[in-house]
Formats: sequence, structure tokens, C-alpha cells
Amino acid sequence: MKNLHLSTARRRLAGVVCGAVWAGSVAVLPAAAAPNAGPQLTGVWRLVRYVDTPDNAQPIYAFGEHPVGQFIFTPEGSFSINIMRNPPAPETATVDIDPDACIPAWYCSYFGTYRLAESGRQWIARVEGGNIPSYVGTNQTRSFELSGDRLRISESYEEGGRTVRAERVLERVQ
Repeated sequence: MKNLHLSTARRRLAGVVCGAVWAGSVAVLPAAAAPNAGPQLTGVWRLVRYVDTPDNAQPIYAFGEHPVGQFIFTPEGSFSINIMRNPPAPETATVDIDPDACIPAWYCSYFGTYRLAESGRQWIARVEGGNIPSYVGTNQTRSFELSGDRLRISESYEEGGRTVRAERVLERVQ
């Protein structure tokens, strides 16, 4: 059962990063043209928290309680997301039947271009490559909040009939 939750948590990344799906169409602007959020989102961010919490259950730390990760957003609209389990687990099986699984399971990375939604509260990432095969060639939408040098990505999703709250917290490095 725990592996099922780990697979679910991994595919909610990085992500984020971890993906709020926008019902309907999303108007997007180039990153630099987004109202007030483009310059604030641009930079290098260090991952400090990656947790999924099912209703009435213990939190799941798919990448450990102290994950290692870096998100980079350039002013020109490129991005790179890297998340690693801390400590790494190279002995973990590298094959997972989950189509959204990272390969290997203890390290997730993807990159491409991004734009901000007109609201300035979501980014839409066009994934060009990475180790989540089902992400390649897709758009991944993430809702976020900025507070000073802290970036919070959050969403809720259903898993096994329960609502799961996903939270990713990053701090600005530069």
C-alpha cells in the first residue's frame, strides 16, 4: 500500500512539481509578461518540503522528510525541476508499472519551457524531457503562492477514495 502512495506522490510533483488540472481553457502569457509574478517566480529555488497527506492518515514523504531538490525558472521561459530522495535509495527498483513514475523512483527530473497563466498564480510547463516518461510532450499546470522568498505549490487529489493534500515548499536561493 505504501508503494502505491509513493507512486502517486511522485507523479504529483514537482512539482511540483504537482498538478492542478485546469478545467477549461487557460489563457497564458510569456513568463516575462505575466502580471507581477514573472519576475518573482524567476530564479533558483531549493526544495524544503514535499509531502502528501491523505485525509485522516499520516503524511507521506515520498522523497524523505528532508528532500533535496532544485527548481529553476529563467526570465526567457525555460525551467528545470530536480527532486531527489534524501538519503538516496539507489537499491530501489528502477521499474515501476505506474505510467507517471520516476525512473529511478528516488530521483525525479523534468525540463522544458513554461508560461504563466493570466492570473499569475499558475505556471503551465511544456515538458520536453525528463525521467517521467508520461510527462514528456505534455503540459503540466501547477498552482502556486509566493510569499517573499517562499514558493508554495499545493493541490488536492483523490486516491483510493480519499482526498490527499499535496504540498511542496521551496525557498529562493537566488
